[in-house]
Amino acid sequence: MRQFKIFIEHDDTWKEFGTFKASDGELALELARSSKNELIKNYSFKEEELPFINMEFEELSNT
Repeated sequence: MRQFKIFIEHDDTWKEFGTFKASDGELALELARSSKNELIKNYSFKEEELPFINMEFEELSNT
């Protein structure tokens, strides 16, 4: 498993959301998007907005 840092766009600013272990970046984005409670509670998104949140990933090196 590799580690990916996930960023979300919130209030026109990119913010670090967390680090996820996954086999690839797309799976890491899926895992982040499935963190519904945190997205709603900490970032004030509405549940219907969740599929449309802009997210990016950065792979962390193992060094």
